[in-house]
Amino acid sequence: MKIGIVKHLNARPLTWGFEKDIKNQIVPDNPALLKDYLLNGEIDLGLISSIECIRNREILNTYQTTGVCAKEKVRSILFFKNLKEEYPPKTILTDNGSKTSMALVRVLIHEETGMIPDVKPTDSKIIQEQIENGIGSHMLFGDNALLAKWNPAFYEVRDLAQWWNELTGLGFIFALWASKKPLLVDESLFIQSLEYGISHIEEIISQESRLPETVVREYLTKELHYKVAEADQKGLFLFGEKCKNLDLL
Repeated sequence: MKIGIVKHLNARPLTWGFEKDIKNQIVPDNPALLKDYLLNGEIDLGLISSIECIRNREILNTYQTTGVCAKEKVRSILFFKNLKEEYPPKTILTDNGSKTSMALVRVLIHEETGMIPDVKPTDSKIIQEQIENGIGSHMLFGDNALLAKWNPAFYEVRDLAQWWNELTGLGFIFALWASKKPLLVDESLFIQSLEYGISHIEEIISQESRLPETVVREYLTKELHYKVAEADQKGLFLFGEKCKNLDLL
């Protein structure tokens, strides 16, 4: 099969089994692009932003036994609130890798202020330059967030999963596996890939050289989880309702 996998560290345990099976053709990219590949028939399966599963429910089959999930902290999806500028900001520069994160930051700011900021998908290098210069409020996703640096005199940095949990008491699903209808595959495929990844977690950790080993282990084994729980499903449903009410779908 041709399988689209998220190229960031946060998805490695989910995709490791697929990556190591030579029968599969692997297409690594951001979840936003993987959704397009899936809809265009360029891949058979894809790990895509959860909001796209909601938006395209008539076209896609989605699988909710495994996913990129977090409850109290996700670490790799961060909002950079500028302490020197007006809040809420009229526009947020957002990493273009995850449509879920782009919608979630708007929902969270609306819950806090009653306002819905515009978002402008922007190259992460430009966002990082803006952060270094203390200009604007921003959102970074995935490895770009994990590796980000900032001046705390200019930015309060908020973890989106933690912010959501404080607001709702629920978990959150950032990405799910999906296939284009009529293709329907057995959920066991995703469970097997995850189980392989978990059994080889030390191998995954050892291949990440950009961050301290202790940070990577904490991130992949404690901060994130990959088997979808009831609190995660409830969180995704509530998120979908809020997006619908704010016309974000």
